[in-house]
Amino acid sequence: MRNLFFALLLLNLALLAWWQWSGQPRQIVTVAPPAAPIPVLELVKAAPRSASTPTRCRSVGPFADAAAAAAATDLMRARGWQPRDRSVDSSVPDGYWVYIGELTAAAQRGVLDRLNAAGIHDAASMTQPEQSDRVSVGYFSDQTHAVRRAEQVRALGLKPVLDIHQRTVSVHWLDVDLKASDPDLQPKQLQSGPGLQVTDCPVKAAGG
Repeated sequence: MRNLFFALLLLNLALLAWWQWSGQPRQIVTVAPPAAPIPVLELVKAAPRSASTPTRCRSVGPFADAAAAAAATDLMRARGWQPRDRSVDSSVPDGYWVYIGELTAAAQRGVLDRLNAAGIHDAASMTQPEQSDRVSVGYFSDQTHAVRRAEQVRALGLKPVLDIHQRTVSVHWLDVDLKASDPDLQPKQLQSGPGLQVTDCPVKAAGG
């Protein structure tokens, strides 16, 4: 009986030891370090823009050629301005033209015969497509001679037209930005001949 008691006691001790060493593993809890504080965002104030000096653009011209524009440019730069050269195609009067219009090719030949017979030998049919129905009866630098020729043609029973002849020339304008405190441009400041004008600069087209 005593042996049985000690046997049961040893069995209980063994079970107790087994339960302590082979039970469920202990759960390890990891504590995360505190997160770094989120920095507070601050709005950065934009640097104040420097107030720009208001300007106005003025244009002076026309100058007949590049040399005249260059001379005026030098005078303007001496005053502290920075002009910009702008070339513009323009039509200018170039004398007087006498012609006979609205003629077919056959009619032109008959008109030329009549003019030659009357002593007008400088007449000719026009070859440009937009003027192919005309016979030119002369170009004149002054109106008096042009009127005299027109009267000669009319005396032959024809219908002359007296028109101002135009030619295309390239002229120069100088554009310059003036401060609000600057006096306006005066053509006499540029020591140039008569005919100069001072106007506002042309408005640039959108996207140009």
